[in-house]
Amino acid sequence: MSDSPKKQRLWQRPLFQLPIGNRVFRPSLIPTIGFVLLLPVLLRLGVWQLDRAEEKRGLISALEQKSEVEPISLSQALELETADMTRVISKGEPIQDVTLITDNQTREGHLGYEVFGLWQPEGYEKPILVSRGWLPRKDFYEKVPEVPLFQANTIEGSLYFSKGANSVVANNAVWQEYDNVWILGQFDFETLAEKVMQMGYDSAPFIIRMQPDTESEFVRQWPLVASPPEKHIAYAIQWFAMAFALVMLFIILNLKRVQHHESTNS
Repeated sequence: MSDSPKKQRLWQRPLFQLPIGNRVFRPSLIPTIGFVLLLPVLLRLGVWQLDRAEEKRGLISALEQKSEVEPISLSQALELETADMTRVISKGEPIQDVTLITDNQTREGHLGYEVFGLWQPEGYEKPILVSRGWLPRKDFYEKVPEVPLFQANTIEGSLYFSKGANSVVANNAVWQEYDNVWILGQFDFETLAEKVMQMGYDSAPFIIRMQPDTESEFVRQWPLVASPPEKHIAYAIQWFAMAFALVMLFIILNLKRVQHHESTNS
Protein backbone atom coordinates (compact mmCIF):
# COMPACT_ATOMS: atom_id res chain seq x y z
CA MET A 1 0.00 0.00 0.00
CA SER A 2 2.87 2.36 0.70
CA ASP A 3 4.01 2.19 -2.93
CA SER A 4 0.69 3.26 -4.51
CA PRO A 5 1.11 7.04 -3.92
CA LYS A 6 4.55 6.90 -5.54
CA LYS A 7 3.17 5.00 -8.51
CA GLN A 8 0.34 7.50 -8.86
CA ARG A 9 2.77 10.41 -8.84
CA LEU A 10 4.88 8.62 -11.44
CA TRP A 11 1.91 8.29 -13.82
CA GLN A 12 1.00 11.93 -13.27
CA ARG A 13 4.55 13.20 -13.73
CA PRO A 14 4.87 15.27 -16.95
CA LEU A 15 6.88 13.74 -19.79
CA PHE A 16 8.45 17.13 -20.53
CA GLN A 17 7.89 20.80 -19.85
CA LEU A 18 7.74 23.51 -22.49
CA PRO A 19 7.49 27.14 -21.32
CA ILE A 20 5.00 29.21 -23.35
CA GLY A 21 4.79 32.79 -22.05
CA ASN A 22 3.52 32.73 -18.51
CA ARG A 23 2.39 29.12 -18.90
CA VAL A 24 4.07 25.75 -19.27
CA PHE A 25 2.99 22.83 -21.41
CA ARG A 26 3.17 19.66 -19.26
CA PRO A 27 1.67 16.56 -20.91
CA SER A 28 1.53 13.52 -18.66
CA LEU A 29 1.84 9.93 -19.80
CA ILE A 30 -1.76 8.64 -19.96
CA PRO A 31 -3.33 11.65 -21.81
CA THR A 32 -0.39 11.62 -24.23
CA ILE A 33 -0.87 7.92 -25.00
CA GLY A 34 -4.58 8.51 -25.65
CA PHE A 35 -3.79 11.51 -27.86
CA VAL A 36 -1.14 9.67 -29.88
CA LEU A 37 -3.45 6.70 -30.45
CA LEU A 38 -6.62 8.64 -31.29
CA LEU A 39 -5.31 11.47 -33.48
CA PRO A 40 -4.04 9.24 -36.36
CA VAL A 41 -7.36 7.38 -36.35
CA LEU A 42 -9.36 10.60 -36.77
CA LEU A 43 -7.04 11.86 -39.50
CA ARG A 44 -7.14 8.52 -41.32
CA LEU A 45 -10.93 8.50 -41.25
CA GLY A 46 -10.96 11.99 -42.74
CA VAL A 47 -8.56 11.00 -45.52
CA TRP A 48 -10.60 7.85 -46.17
CA GLN A 49 -13.75 9.93 -46.67
CA LEU A 50 -11.88 12.17 -49.12
CA ASP A 51 -10.78 9.06 -51.01
CA ARG A 52 -14.39 7.85 -51.06
CA ALA A 53 -15.50 11.20 -52.46
CA GLU A 54 -12.94 10.89 -55.26
CA GLU A 55 -14.11 7.32 -55.99
CA LYS A 56 -17.71 8.55 -56.20
CA ARG A 57 -16.70 11.30 -58.63
CA GLY A 58 -15.11 8.68 -60.87
CA LEU A 59 -18.14 6.41 -60.57
CA ILE A 60 -20.56 9.23 -61.37
CA SER A 61 -18.50 10.20 -64.40
CA ALA A 62 -18.57 6.61 -65.68
CA LEU A 63 -22.32 6.29 -65.06
CA GLU A 64 -23.00 9.60 -66.81
CA GLN A 65 -21.13 8.33 -69.84
CA LYS A 66 -23.26 5.17 -69.73
CA SER A 67 -26.44 7.21 -69.57
CA GLU A 68 -25.50 9.04 -72.78
CA VAL A 69 -25.04 5.82 -74.77
CA GLU A 70 -27.93 4.65 -76.96
CA PRO A 71 -29.98 1.85 -75.36
CA ILE A 72 -29.20 -1.72 -76.34
CA SER A 73 -31.25 -4.91 -76.16
CA LEU A 74 -31.63 -6.68 -72.86
CA SER A 75 -29.75 -9.74 -74.12
CA GLN A 76 -26.79 -7.57 -75.22
CA ALA A 77 -26.73 -5.74 -71.88
CA LEU A 78 -26.65 -8.96 -69.86
CA GLU A 79 -23.59 -10.12 -71.80
CA LEU A 80 -21.61 -7.11 -70.58
CA GLU A 81 -19.10 -7.52 -67.77
CA THR A 82 -20.85 -4.75 -65.83
CA ALA A 83 -24.47 -4.43 -66.85
CA ASP A 84 -25.52 -2.27 -63.90
CA MET A 85 -26.91 1.13 -65.01
CA THR A 86 -26.76 0.14 -68.69
CA ARG A 87 -29.53 1.64 -70.82
CA VAL A 88 -31.73 -1.01 -72.41
CA ILE A 89 -34.74 -1.28 -74.67
CA SER A 90 -37.04 -4.26 -74.24
CA LYS A 91 -40.06 -5.53 -76.15
CA GLY A 92 -42.65 -7.50 -74.25
CA GLU A 93 -45.79 -6.97 -72.20
CA PRO A 94 -46.66 -6.00 -68.62
CA ILE A 95 -48.11 -8.51 -66.16
CA GLN A 96 -51.16 -6.62 -64.99
CA ASP A 97 -51.87 -8.48 -61.74
CA VAL A 98 -48.67 -7.26 -60.04
CA THR A 99 -48.42 -3.71 -58.71
CA LEU A 100 -46.06 -3.03 -55.82
CA ILE A 101 -45.51 0.34 -54.16
CA THR A 102 -42.90 1.59 -51.73
CA ASP A 103 -44.15 4.40 -49.52
CA ASN A 104 -42.21 7.28 -47.91
CA GLN A 105 -40.17 8.12 -51.01
CA THR A 106 -39.16 11.78 -51.21
CA ARG A 107 -38.40 14.00 -54.20
CA GLU A 108 -37.28 17.59 -53.63
CA GLY A 109 -38.79 17.57 -50.17
CA HIS A 110 -42.16 16.13 -51.25
CA LEU A 111 -43.41 12.79 -49.95
CA GLY A 112 -44.65 10.18 -52.38
CA TYR A 113 -44.49 6.64 -53.70
CA GLU A 114 -42.32 4.59 -56.04
CA VAL A 115 -44.45 2.32 -58.20
CA PHE A 116 -43.28 -1.06 -59.50
CA GLY A 117 -44.80 -3.24 -62.17
CA LEU A 118 -43.79 -6.59 -63.60
CA TRP A 119 -42.62 -6.91 -67.21
CA GLN A 120 -42.36 -10.04 -69.31
CA PRO A 121 -39.75 -9.37 -72.01
CA GLU A 122 -39.57 -11.18 -75.31
CA GLY A 123 -36.77 -13.74 -75.43
CA TYR A 124 -36.12 -13.72 -71.69
CA GLU A 125 -37.58 -16.37 -69.44
CA LYS A 126 -37.95 -14.47 -66.19
CA PRO A 127 -40.22 -11.47 -65.67
CA ILE A 128 -38.52 -8.26 -64.57
CA LEU A 129 -39.50 -5.79 -61.88
CA VAL A 130 -39.89 -2.36 -63.46
CA SER A 131 -39.77 0.89 -61.53
CA ARG A 132 -42.36 2.98 -63.32
CA GLY A 133 -41.35 6.07 -61.35
CA TRP A 134 -42.47 8.31 -58.50
CA LEU A 135 -45.93 9.67 -57.77
CA PRO A 136 -46.56 12.44 -55.20
CA ARG A 137 -48.71 11.88 -52.15
CA LYS A 138 -51.79 14.06 -52.56
CA ASP A 139 -52.43 14.47 -48.83
CA PHE A 140 -51.53 12.97 -45.47
CA TYR A 141 -54.54 10.65 -45.44
CA GLU A 142 -53.96 9.09 -48.84
CA LYS A 143 -53.49 5.33 -48.42
CA VAL A 144 -52.57 4.42 -51.98
CA PRO A 145 -52.00 6.55 -55.10
CA GLU A 146 -54.08 6.30 -58.24
CA VAL A 147 -51.78 4.18 -60.39
CA PRO A 148 -52.19 4.49 -64.16
CA LEU A 149 -52.59 1.19 -65.98
CA PHE A 150 -49.28 -0.28 -67.14
CA GLN A 151 -49.71 -0.35 -70.91
CA ALA A 152 -46.72 -0.78 -73.23
CA ASN A 153 -45.22 -3.14 -75.75
CA THR A 154 -41.74 -1.59 -75.54
CA ILE A 155 -39.99 0.04 -72.59
CA GLU A 156 -36.69 1.87 -72.22
CA GLY A 157 -34.76 2.23 -69.02
CA SER A 158 -31.61 1.51 -67.06
CA LEU A 159 -30.73 -1.73 -65.34
CA TYR A 160 -30.39 -1.58 -61.58
CA PHE A 161 -28.87 -4.56 -59.80
CA SER A 162 -29.40 -5.22 -56.11
CA LYS A 163 -26.69 -3.70 -53.88
CA GLY A 164 -27.56 -6.12 -51.09
CA ALA A 165 -30.53 -6.59 -48.81
CA ASN A 166 -31.54 -3.89 -46.37
CA SER A 167 -31.82 -6.08 -43.27
CA VAL A 168 -33.73 -3.41 -41.30
CA VAL A 169 -36.45 -3.20 -43.95
CA ALA A 170 -36.43 -6.93 -44.65
CA ASN A 171 -36.79 -7.91 -40.99
CA ASN A 172 -39.58 -5.39 -40.38
CA ALA A 173 -41.39 -5.58 -43.71
CA VAL A 174 -45.13 -5.17 -43.36
CA TRP A 175 -47.13 -5.33 -46.58
CA GLN A 176 -50.55 -3.73 -46.86
CA GLU A 177 -52.98 -4.59 -49.65
CA TYR A 178 -55.52 -2.19 -51.20
CA ASP A 179 -57.50 -3.33 -54.24
CA ASN A 180 -54.78 -5.75 -55.38
CA VAL A 181 -52.06 -3.12 -54.89
CA TRP A 182 -49.39 -4.03 -52.34
CA ILE A 183 -47.64 -1.30 -50.35
CA LEU A 184 -44.36 -1.52 -48.41
CA GLY A 185 -43.06 1.20 -46.09
CA GLN A 186 -39.52 1.39 -47.52
CA PHE A 187 -37.61 0.21 -50.58
CA ASP A 188 -35.65 -3.03 -50.46
CA PHE A 189 -35.08 -5.00 -53.64
CA GLU A 190 -34.87 -8.40 -51.94
CA THR A 191 -38.17 -7.79 -50.12
CA LEU A 192 -39.87 -6.80 -53.38
CA ALA A 193 -38.52 -9.92 -55.12
CA GLU A 194 -39.77 -12.13 -52.27
CA LYS A 195 -43.24 -10.62 -52.60
CA VAL A 196 -43.25 -11.25 -56.36
CA MET A 197 -42.20 -14.85 -55.66
CA GLN A 198 -45.14 -15.24 -53.26
CA MET A 199 -47.40 -14.04 -56.08
CA GLY A 200 -46.12 -16.85 -58.29
CA TYR A 201 -43.39 -15.13 -60.33
CA ASP A 202 -39.66 -15.86 -60.18
CA SER A 203 -38.33 -12.45 -61.19
CA ALA A 204 -34.91 -11.49 -62.55
CA PRO A 205 -32.18 -10.33 -60.10
CA PHE A 206 -32.39 -6.73 -61.31
CA ILE A 207 -34.82 -3.88 -61.93
CA ILE A 208 -35.44 -1.76 -65.01
CA ARG A 209 -35.80 1.89 -64.06
CA MET A 210 -37.83 3.46 -66.84
CA GLN A 211 -36.52 6.44 -68.76
CA PRO A 212 -37.97 9.93 -68.11
CA ASP A 213 -40.99 10.80 -70.20
CA THR A 214 -42.44 14.31 -70.25
CA GLU A 215 -45.88 12.91 -71.11
CA SER A 216 -45.89 10.47 -68.20
CA GLU A 217 -47.53 11.12 -64.84
CA PHE A 218 -44.50 9.54 -63.19
CA VAL A 219 -41.39 11.42 -62.10
CA ARG A 220 -38.27 9.48 -63.09
CA GLN A 221 -35.20 11.02 -61.51
CA TRP A 222 -32.82 8.27 -60.48
CA PRO A 223 -29.77 9.09 -58.33
CA LEU A 224 -26.57 7.75 -59.87
CA VAL A 225 -25.16 6.90 -56.44
CA ALA A 226 -26.76 6.62 -53.02
CA SER A 227 -24.24 8.94 -51.33
CA PRO A 228 -22.89 11.83 -53.44
CA PRO A 229 -19.26 13.03 -53.12
CA GLU A 230 -20.41 16.08 -51.16
CA LYS A 231 -21.68 13.83 -48.38
CA HIS A 232 -18.28 12.16 -48.01
CA ILE A 233 -16.57 15.56 -47.99
CA ALA A 234 -18.91 16.64 -45.20
CA TYR A 235 -17.96 13.52 -43.25
CA ALA A 236 -14.27 14.24 -43.87
CA ILE A 237 -14.68 17.78 -42.51
CA GLN A 238 -16.32 16.35 -39.40
CA TRP A 239 -13.43 13.92 -38.79
CA PHE A 240 -10.82 16.64 -39.34
CA ALA A 241 -12.77 18.97 -37.04
CA MET A 242 -12.74 16.28 -34.35
CA ALA A 243 -8.99 15.87 -34.84
CA PHE A 244 -8.50 19.62 -34.48
CA ALA A 245 -10.69 19.66 -31.37
CA LEU A 246 -8.62 16.80 -29.92
CA VAL A 247 -5.39 18.74 -30.50
CA MET A 248 -6.80 21.88 -28.91
CA LEU A 249 -8.19 19.92 -25.95
CA PHE A 250 -4.87 18.15 -25.42
CA ILE A 251 -3.02 21.48 -25.42
CA ILE A 252 -5.51 23.27 -23.17
CA LEU A 253 -5.69 20.50 -20.59
CA ASN A 254 -1.90 20.23 -20.36
CA LEU A 255 -1.11 23.95 -20.44
CA LYS A 256 -0.62 25.11 -16.87
CA ARG A 257 -0.13 28.58 -15.49
CA VAL A 258 3.29 29.03 -13.88
CA GLN A 259 2.98 29.82 -10.19
CA HIS A 260 5.39 32.38 -8.73
CA HIS A 261 6.95 29.78 -6.44
CA GLU A 262 7.30 27.22 -9.27
CA SER A 263 10.17 26.72 -11.65
CA THR A 264 9.64 25.20 -15.06
CA ASN A 265 12.62 22.95 -14.35
CA SER A 266 11.19 21.52 -11.15
